[in-house]
Amino acid sequence: MPYWCAGPGFGFWWIFPLFFGSLWLLLIVSIFWRVRRFAHHGPYWARGGPEEPIAVLKGRFARGDIDHDEYERRRKVLES
Repeated sequence: MPYWCAGPGFGFWWIFPLFFGSLWLLLIVSIFWRVRRFAHHGPYWARGGPEEPIAVLKGRFARGDIDHDEYERRRKVLES
């Protein structure tokens, strides 16, 4: 005789709500994490690409890696 309702055939019914509940929780946490990350760091395509050459040159001059004459010479080359 088959057990259609509350028989011994399906004793692990409690696994499904736990499994699907944890999937929903994972989905919600993942969305929350991505929204926070996007809000704090900006979109991935605007996060820190290569610097402009003139900005690199200004940084080197500010650190003292190059002197004023070399800075002016390279700036003129970059701007031409």
